Amino acid sequence: MAAEGDFERSSGLAAKAMERMLSDGLAPTPENFTLWYVYFNGNNPDLTRAVDLARRDGLGVSQTLCDELYKRFFTTDAEAQAIRETSDKARFALGRILEQLGNVGSETERYGNALSGFREELDQPLSLPELRAMIAAIAAETREIVDRQAALQSQLQESSQQLAEMRVSLDSARREALTDGLTGIGNRKAFDQMLQEAMEAAVRDEQPLSLLMVDIDHFKAFNDTHGHLVGDHVLKLVARMLTECIKGRDTATRYGGEEFAIILPRTSLENAIKLAEQVRTFVGGRQIVNKARNANYGTVALSVGVAQFRPGEPAMTLVRRADQALYAAKRGGRNRVSVEAV
Repeated sequence: MAAEGDFERSSGLAAKAMERMLSDGLAPTPENFTLWYVYFNGNNPDLTRAVDLARRDGLGVSQTLCDELYKRFFTTDAEAQAIRETSDKARFALGRILEQLGNVGSETERYGNALSGFREELDQPLSLPELRAMIAAIAAETREIVDRQAALQSQLQESSQQLAEMRVSLDSARREALTDGLTGIGNRKAFDQMLQEAMEAAVRDEQPLSLLMVDIDHFKAFNDTHGHLVGDHVLKLVARMLTECIKGRDTATRYGGEEFAIILPRTSLENAIKLAEQVRTFVGGRQIVNKARNANYGTVALSVGVAQFRPGEPAMTLVRRADQALYAAKRGGRNRVSVEAV
């Protein structure tokens, strides 16, 4: 009976996934099916929330967003993959170094034994030809050990260079893993890390910490009207303007889709509200222009939710309160700043 129940439930989830793809005009690819199957299954709350955020305006989910969500939740983490690959390379390089050092020890020991043998022979009376032969043998042994030492030095330099390149590769992979590929600012993973660090610093230094959740109003409709390329241009422009509005320790990241987050260390709720208004006004006052096409797409508006960290609460509680304030701004007519309910 349990197996039959599991089959019925799985079939139901599959049917919901197919229905959703058809209603949103999405191709029934394995990636799209996986995304919606897991969404309806409900065992990945982060994915569920990301989809719900994208659909809160009552509009469908685009293929571009589906691709982004699939990459975020179902593909191998780039940083972890780089670590695995680099670890394998590092083990190989270190193995070569140890082998090279072991060979040096053997060669040095052999050279020492040869010199000891020569010294014992020198203690005996030798003819001129014998002495010449011994000197030639000592010179040959010395040249050989010098050549081997030079080869070792070259090999060690090569291994050192390989290890240095691995370190650069890891640093690059880490930066890429924390950077949103479209906008160039921090991604969701970077947000999670930086928010946690900011919360710990706020508790340690007994300083306030505020969070802004920022969303582009009617972005889905704008995207559908002007196309994904223009939509991507808007996302990049908004990201750049957000970074222009902040300074010092403040950090702007792309939270997902058309939603951004701004972490404000050492910032009271009052000052965070002022900055939120500045951000909304600054972005809303800029014309979206494509100079290459000589096209002006008008302006975009932002809704912003503001919340302040309460020592002892988990990160997701702070995010949820800021997000609830953002929802309130949306319900209140959009293009406005809303503050958490106290």
